Amino acid sequence: MSIIHDNYFEFDILCNDIANLDNDVEFVAVLNHKGRVIETKARENGIDKILTMQKKEMFFMQCVLQISMNRDHDDEFGKVKSSILERERSTTLLFEFFNYVILVVSRPGLNPIQLKNSIMEKMNNIKKADLVC
Repeated sequence: MSIIHDNYFEFDILCNDIANLDNDVEFVAVLNHKGRVIETKARENGIDKILTMQKKEMFFMQCVLQISMNRDHDDEFGKVKSSILERERSTTLLFEFFNYVILVVSRPGLNPIQLKNSIMEKMNNIKKADLVC
């Protein structure tokens, strides 16, 4: 099945692929540059259930802002490949994907580096497919 349709990504497939990497992945979202949700995949009792709509919107905007602010130092340090934030009850991973932000929230027991590498592999496969089309 193609991930690309009429030059638009089928983000539902990407979200499902990332969510299916491990049962500890609780939430996956694709956000636009304003922090608006393009696509999500959420597990029961995860972030989607514990945050109010207002807190979710603030969280999404914060994630997009963080990616944007990271670009301020690209000339000095190079582009950011990913960002990992570990908290007591969750781990948040952020990735820039074309003009979008991929947000992944997992339970803390999951190895964040292994998860990051698996997600980046999926994203790189999509980028390669885009170049072929």
